[in-house]
Amino acid sequence: MLIKKVRLGVLLILLSCLPMMAQAIDFSFTDTEGNSHQLADYKGKWVVVNFWATWCPPCRKEIPDLSDFHLENDDAVVIGVNYEPGISDARLKKFIELYLIAYPITRANDDIIQALGDPRGLPTSILINPESNIARRITGMVDGRRLNKIIAQQQAKMQQEK
Repeated sequence: MLIKKVRLGVLLILLSCLPMMAQAIDFSFTDTEGNSHQLADYKGKWVVVNFWATWCPPCRKEIPDLSDFHLENDDAVVIGVNYEPGISDARLKKFIELYLIAYPITRANDDIIQALGDPRGLPTSILINPESNIARRITGMVDGRRLNKIIAQQQAKMQQEK
């Protein structure tokens, strides 16, 4: 009898967490150009939130692929989140120009960290589906081919769940 009560309690706790896990996330940010954005602005698109730093060699290496992915996909966007508090605005803007970054860049802020959590390493990309739910976390480098493959897998998974 005690085991049944414990199982029931655990089940009720897990069921109470389901609405939170399925809840769409949102956050806001201002990019380095001074433009305000919200994740909700991109509802209906796949969003790749890429945490990176200028001192990170793998981060620098993936920038051209992420820029191409951002420019070539109508149904997906990239948002770069610079994760280094010590860099000046001028140095960050110079880096963005030097690397020809084609997607919006912002600094990590409390709103983003609260919605997505701190990255465990750099680079880290978080793929958000068109319903604004986290679909996948990827620690390490990504390129456009890999992102397209993951999106196709996630789309198939979403179709199966319908």
